[in-house]
Formats: sequence, structure tokens, C-alpha cells
Amino acid sequence: MATDGTPEPAAKRCGEAIARLRTARRWSRAHLVIRLYDELSPDDPCYDSISETWLARLENGRMVKVPRQTVEALCRALRCTPRERAHVLLHADRCALADAEHIPTATAELLAYVMDRLYNEARDMLGALLDQRSPASLDDVEAFELTATALDSLISRRTRQTAQAANARAHASAPHGARDGRLTLVPRVAANSAAR
Repeated sequence: MATDGTPEPAAKRCGEAIARLRTARRWSRAHLVIRLYDELSPDDPCYDSISETWLARLENGRMVKVPRQTVEALCRALRCTPRERAHVLLHADRCALADAEHIPTATAELLAYVMDRLYNEARDMLGALLDQRSPASLDDVEAFELTATALDSLISRRTRQTAQAANARAHASAPHGARDGRLTLVPRVAANSAAR
């Protein structure tokens, strides 16, 4: 959190994402605020300050930080699809795999790791597969298929790397003269004369 009152970039991006969704639904700020109150818990840190002015500050990037539970409530108030919710959480720097209580499960940890590796090692391939299309233009099956293609490629690459590393270790630890898994015996006399 910015201690000097400067809005965090994530809060600004979150506000912009919320504004786009609200505008796409042709809702006024007043309409969203009314819906938001229905989704907020009274113990939400923002509960007492929610208003059209508060929402305008959020959408215009003047909010210092937005708590996760408020972001989740905004997604519910907007009736976000799973894809829209993931988009808002990504822009708000919130993990889509965590729940409102911030308790990561073992499944979430596994998926977060796999997504990190997939993003860092196959993002160029995914970008090429998207081919200038917006992710929002894909239906779920297309999105899953593109991701599965990149994941299959990553699995193949890792399998080859693992096999190469195992072969290199086996070769390095093989006795002198071993070739193709077979041990070639070097006569002691020849070895001794070569050493002289």
C-alpha cells in the first residue's frame, strides 16, 4: 500500500476494469452502488464510504488501494462472468485462485505454479496461437484448447530436458570406455603402456 497516499497502479487498473464493465452494461454509478451494497458485508473496510463519489474515485484511478473483499463484491455486483472476474482480479493484482479469505488451497498452489511456468515458458507460443485475437473473443473451449496446446508443448520440452539431463548424468558417471550402455574393457597392459 502506498503510504504517501499515491494510488497504487493495481488500484488504478482495477478501477478502469470496473468502469469498462459498468459502461458495457450501461449502468449508472448509482445503479452499481445500489447493487454493491447488496453484496458487501457490513465488516467490509469500505462499507461506510461506498457512494457514487467513492466509485468515481475508484474508476478514475484516485483510490489508494482496494481491499480484495471489495473487489470480489464489485465483481458480484456487476454479475461478472468467470472470465470477467479473472480479468478484474488480474488487473487488481489479486490471485484469481484465492478465495475471499485469502486462504490458498493445495490445488490453487499447484495451478498457480503451473500457470507461472506456462506464462514464463510458453507465452510466446500462446501469443502466436492467439494471433491478434482478444482473449475475450474466445469461447471456453477455444481458450482451453489454446492453453492445452501450449501446455502439451511445455510438457514435451520438459520431458526432453529431463531425458537429456538423465543421459548426461549417466554418461558422466559411466566407467571409462563405456559406450551405449555397454562396458568396453581396456586391457590393463595397454592402459599401463599408454600411461608411460
